[in-house]
Amino acid sequence: METSIMAIIGIIIFFIGALIITLGRTLTVLRFFFGDRSMFTQIFWGIIFICIGLFLIILGSPQLR
Repeated sequence: METSIMAIIGIIIFFIGALIITLGRTLTVLRFFFGDRSMFTQIFWGIIFICIGLFLIILGSPQLR
């Protein structure tokens, strides 16, 4: 089974988005990075990263095209 680089990058971005949503409240470094203390902003950016990751996984996977 051949996995493309784009799918691997998509998986990494997906997990970063999931970590932003789940660990953003406890990790103050993420709050300083985004410049906002709002949970809605954290959820928004997490969903954006997850969507980008899923899009790259779909583009990079020949079975899902």
